Amino acid sequence: MTKKDFSTLHADYAFFEAHTTEAQADMEGYLPFLRQRLETEAALRWLDLGCGSGNFTSLLLTSLQAPPEHLHLSLVEPDASYRQAAQACLQRFTAHTIDAWSAMPMNTSQPYDFALANHVLYYVPDLAAVVEQIVRSLKPTGRFITAMGGRDNTLAQIWESSLPLLGQSLPYHTGEDLERVLAQFDYPYYKQRIDYVVRFPDSEQNRLHLLRFLFADHFDERQRRQLLLLLEPYKVGDLIVIPNHHEQYQIVPIL
Repeated sequence: MTKKDFSTLHADYAFFEAHTTEAQADMEGYLPFLRQRLETEAALRWLDLGCGSGNFTSLLLTSLQAPPEHLHLSLVEPDASYRQAAQACLQRFTAHTIDAWSAMPMNTSQPYDFALANHVLYYVPDLAAVVEQIVRSLKPTGRFITAMGGRDNTLAQIWESSLPLLGQSLPYHTGEDLERVLAQFDYPYYKQRIDYVVRFPDSEQNRLHLLRFLFADHFDERQRRQLLLLLEPYKVGDLIVIPNHHEQYQIVPIL
């Protein structure tokens, strides 16, 4: 279950992916840790929570170049078409059958070396329960890495600026919420800042792509004109340019 239904947002999310440096920046942030783990692990059991269509994980695995016989992949993705696309996209990276589920099973047959939730935890209904379940699925030497923006994230601030129009504050979790959960469970963690930019040719259609991805089913067509104006401060010539940042977290299981 997810707070944001991506089944109606495929085109809008594809637009976002195509016009941001976020994926490249996240990959560069994750790779040093992953390469280090690959050097020390005979096999790598990898859980990918909210893998989408597999585009980001494909980018990551292409750069990582893990031996296919050493890599075991398990995917969790509630959107059926994304899940099928991810299985097809990622099978070439592993010599083993990929497990793929619509929701994470309560019990897994073997613990994982590594779990990834890249910009996913915003949308889970119960953040604490999901984080606990992921961490419990890891080996004692395993790691959970995730990326989340905080309330100082520019896209989160755009949402908050819509409050007079939509009458609702940001309905998703943020990095601050994650840090409270980690403190609640006393999970040690490290974090690093990741900077990126969203940049696209300015047009009404392109603005709508970004806004519909951002607001999803909260987008109010009656407020269309005013919502389009939320992006006016980011107009640079013929472009919309949104500098942004988020945090990557590396979470350590309690032994």
